[in-house]
Amino acid sequence: MIKYQLIINPFAEIDFYDAIKWYNLQKENLGSEFIQETENTIFQIKNNPFQFPIIKSKIRRAVVSRFPYSIFFYVDKNIINVFAIFHTHRNPVIWKERFKTE
Repeated sequence: MIKYQLIINPFAEIDFYDAIKWYNLQKENLGSEFIQETENTIFQIKNNPFQFPIIKSKIRRAVVSRFPYSIFFYVDKNIINVFAIFHTHRNPVIWKERFKTE
């Protein structure tokens, strides 16, 4: 079994923390629930990134359970690069532009 290194770029980190803040404003502990579901999805990605479909070029998408978020990433050898943790209703041009700068 290949051991993958997971890298989360700064844009994806900002996406993540912004979502936590927003969910915490909506309901107490909802941000914590979002953290848990996102971490579960990242765990799945790290264990087997190829279970998630390619949606464009070499970009894969993992859907976060219970929340309208997807994690966009690509695999380069044994490195998983997460470049967006993105709300599904945001303009996809934003994450596509990020991929161009990777």
